[in-house]
Amino acid sequence: MNPLDLRLETPRLILRVPRDADAEALAAWLAEWEIARWTANIPHPYGIENARSWITDVRESIEAARALTFVIELRGEACVIGGVGVALDGPGKEGDLGWWIAIPHQGNGYAFEAAKHLVEFCWSMDMTRLTAGALPDNAPSLAVARKLGMRPNGKLLRSQPARETPRETLEFVLTR
Repeated sequence: MNPLDLRLETPRLILRVPRDADAEALAAWLAEWEIARWTANIPHPYGIENARSWITDVRESIEAARALTFVIELRGEACVIGGVGVALDGPGKEGDLGWWIAIPHQGNGYAFEAAKHLVEFCWSMDMTRLTAGALPDNAPSLAVARKLGMRPNGKLLRSQPARETPRETLEFVLTR
């Protein structure tokens, strides 16, 4: 199977590899400061060229087995509402998990549902350890990490393009 055809499904969501047609929706959602401010990799401001570049980078990373990155769609609707992914470390046995959900779709459990399904997929691929980081005041992401069963694993300075400076994050770990 071509890794770019990978698609995961939950009862409410479809997780699929981003494609060029997603650029406008991604640019619209990720231009929001309330999304960018909490993430490690999203710059602010964020425009259509950022989205196009990100899609290209993601597809190359998937083909090179450096990441498993998906956009999130609501089942039955062809619109992107978020993203979830794992940056793979080394031989693919460990990875760093991240997620985001567009503001109008937050509070519905979509981040947890998508992340949980991706974690299960990672375990099925014989991965053994996942990490995640969240800013100390990002209560929704902290709740997702805890609900996934991740345990605290210290603090780390992580880059944040939207803030132009590294920020201290709370780190979490989950092992199989």
